[in-house]
Amino acid sequence: MNFKKRILIIRLSSIGDVLLATPFIRQTRISFPDTAIDFVVKKKFIDLIKYNPHLNKIYSIDENEGISGLLRLRKQLLKNQYDYIFDLHNNIRSRILTFNSNSQVFRIKKDKLKRALLVYLKINTYKTVLPIPERYLKVGEKAGVKDDLNGLEIFWKNHIEEGLLSIFDRGFLQRGYVVIAPGAGFKTKQWLPKYFKDLIKKLLSVKNLNIILLGSKKEVKSFEDLRISDKVFNLAGELSLLETAIVISKAKFLVSNDSGLMHLATAVNTPVLAIFGSTVKELGFFPFRSEHKICENEKLWCRPCSHIGRNFCPLFHFKCMKDIKPQAVFNQLESWM
Repeated sequence: MNFKKRILIIRLSSIGDVLLATPFIRQTRISFPDTAIDFVVKKKFIDLIKYNPHLNKIYSIDENEGISGLLRLRKQLLKNQYDYIFDLHNNIRSRILTFNSNSQVFRIKKDKLKRALLVYLKINTYKTVLPIPERYLKVGEKAGVKDDLNGLEIFWKNHIEEGLLSIFDRGFLQRGYVVIAPGAGFKTKQWLPKYFKDLIKKLLSVKNLNIILLGSKKEVKSFEDLRISDKVFNLAGELSLLETAIVISKAKFLVSNDSGLMHLATAVNTPVLAIFGSTVKELGFFPFRSEHKICENEKLWCRPCSHIGRNFCPLFHFKCMKDIKPQAVFNQLESWM
């Protein structure tokens, strides 16, 4: 097929950020229907866009290959002679990939000064709260990309869903279940494990309700303490990203911290209750254009203490999470049961 233009989109990681780029992929396709649209992503996140119908080709980066892998991919990309390159990442790796390119390159502006003022000096200079997908959209606006007012999305093939559902008891699915994702990349983004356990106890009081725990392989052991009933299933580390998306898509709702699985729920249109600790809405990562509820302690002067999270509370009180009680979370969930 002869394309009028060629476009490259770069967003290398991570789960949430790649999913938040899916509206931009679709918006680019709508704005440029006769254009070849390619995407660059890290290999471990490729499933998030593997079956995206708006993309023509996906290039992946294997982190183990280091700089040599980047340079090899750069050489390949230069041969494609893209008209536009939309760099939604704007880091050292993405700049290496676009170095000395003849393409017109549009990069995201990260507003590091605004972010630093908010995080370190508690000076809020954000006049409006701009979600990450809308920040991505600004990268393409000068080239003609327009907002379609829709949210995140993810695609998979039928055989993946059929294979996954074949291992579930049909009665289990018919009775209904909820998903809980107790993990997150940093400690200050994790609600207390004992609070999750208390919430699970309250949810189990609801008739015929099963609970699935989802997370990474490294979280399997820590989640075991939450298996307080034979109606609680720990599937952490057992599913691929697409299988995880399928399980979440059939749940009544998801309860999670500020994490990639929160964004995965919005991509499959499953209601999500998100618990926010050290991060705030100004940073752009609240659930986007989806049915959701937020639990956060808005009274603390010390929030946010980081734009990505910390391994410990810098003031050693951790009130941003400790003050969010299980009963308050349960009360918000009742309308979804």
